[in-house]
Amino acid sequence: MLISRAVYTIAPLWAGLTHAGWDYIIAGAGPGGIIAADRLSEAGKKVLLLERGGPSTAQTGGTYTPSWGIQTNLTKFDIPGAFETLFSDTNEYWWCNDISVFAGCLLGGGGSVNAGLYWYASDSDFSLASGWPTGWQNHAPYTAKVSSRLPSTDHPSTDGKLYLEQSSTVMGQLLNSQGYSQTTINSNPNSKEHVYGFSSYDYLGGKRAGPVATYLQTALARTSLVTLKLHTPVTAVVRTGGTITGVQTNDTSLGPNGVAPLNPGGRVILSAGAFGTSRILFQSGIGPSDMLQIVQSSGNTAATAHLPPAAQWINLPVGYNVSDNPGVTLVFAHPSIDAYDSWANAWTNPRPADAAQYLKNQSGVYADASIKLNFWRSYVGTDHKTRWIQGTVRPGGVSYAMTNFPFNASQVFAVTVYLSTGLTSRGRLGIDNDLNGVPLVQPYFTDPADESTLVTAINDVIASVKNVPGLKLITPDNTTTVANFVRTYADANLLSNHWVGANKVGTSPTSAVVDVNTKVFDTTNLFVVDASIIPSLPYGNPTGVIMSTAEQAVAKILALQ
Repeated sequence: MLISRAVYTIAPLWAGLTHAGWDYIIAGAGPGGIIAADRLSEAGKKVLLLERGGPSTAQTGGTYTPSWGIQTNLTKFDIPGAFETLFSDTNEYWWCNDISVFAGCLLGGGGSVNAGLYWYASDSDFSLASGWPTGWQNHAPYTAKVSSRLPSTDHPSTDGKLYLEQSSTVMGQLLNSQGYSQTTINSNPNSKEHVYGFSSYDYLGGKRAGPVATYLQTALARTSLVTLKLHTPVTAVVRTGGTITGVQTNDTSLGPNGVAPLNPGGRVILSAGAFGTSRILFQSGIGPSDMLQIVQSSGNTAATAHLPPAAQWINLPVGYNVSDNPGVTLVFAHPSIDAYDSWANAWTNPRPADAAQYLKNQSGVYADASIKLNFWRSYVGTDHKTRWIQGTVRPGGVSYAMTNFPFNASQVFAVTVYLSTGLTSRGRLGIDNDLNGVPLVQPYFTDPADESTLVTAINDVIASVKNVPGLKLITPDNTTTVANFVRTYADANLLSNHWVGANKVGTSPTSAVVDVNTKVFDTTNLFVVDASIIPSLPYGNPTGVIMSTAEQAVAKILALQ
């Protein structure tokens, strides 16, 4: 089993690099940055795409392959069934080591380490009510671009079959008793009221795909326009007042002292995620004064190299307005369930027949991540505001079984109930004294109406257990109430790592960080294109909305003169 830390080597990409500038420099090769690089180069722009991490999938030069006794070039990031093991590996080099929550530091960013759940954007996701400014509501053509480049699938195995679907069947019975209807979720993205369906993924050919397998490949084919550099972090933008002239990196081949320069009229796009983009802004003298003062007093010469004098700081609410889906996991048992050992051995000691089937033709259990079913409905909270919940269903989940009562671990499945669109709690992220990215104020249940709504939703699910013969609730057990269970649920377990809003789009620099064209206020040529500009949480996992946001953002950026 080999782990590559080498630079991604497609020779034409940077053979013979000079210190000439670029039209666009993009910091971060996650979904937003990759889509931006593709669409900008498609428009004839010279693009430098910088990623602080290394390769991911086999297609990108990744070599972290399984030791299953069968030769393969497929990596942990190719194989959907390896998802759960990303959090329990002995060498988790793909996680950012300077951010206190899980964040992907590798090519593809969060899109290379998430489950791959993929929901096409709905009208609500870009509505005025969801906090988007006027001019963003016509998302349909951009969402169509996304779905045409990367169609979703709810049958990812190459043989067209579904595997380990017992939990879907059992949960479907429970939901049917509550008036839900089964549907193909992405066939009608606007329909989320009392619906459930098989989980939809951004996989192609039984492998993780996402922007890495699609947008990145067309970008890299434009060898005269696109330069990709891995293991190349951006610490700050270099600016004179509000005009950016380049970015600071660790690579002196890009420019003197590692400063990659822009061409005249060039632009920088930050796509490093909520925590990464915010830190680059702080180290560039952009953000709240308390964060900039931490940088100033850090004693870190690399971090302060381009921090301007305090008189030139740009005061913007970077890191505020943060939201993330609070999720509470219930554990059930049913005699029909194969818990699949709660995925504990999925990477190190797989069931031989399943491993062989997958490596032969990318079919079977490993062609799918653990999540099998999703459901949605709305609730009106105690404050008379409508909030939506999303549920996910997956076999296994013994680690969530908090009970002293005996249960059959081989028959458990987990249901996580998340609060999504309409939640009103907000938090704040920033940096600590070591300049690590951290949540400063957790975004969970700062509004008690969010907590009470989630309690109501969980009580509804539990109330219908009696409608399914043989179904037993394991967690929470009868020694507690749902309200107390939720109230005492640890923040570390609530988090979903769907961080949005830290650099939200808007019309005023008092409440937003970027304007309607995603340009950072009080700058002339600095933009943000990642999840952090999204003002509030969408109905479901945000990958599809992030991609549609990136498509629309690039169109707006290119339209600027």
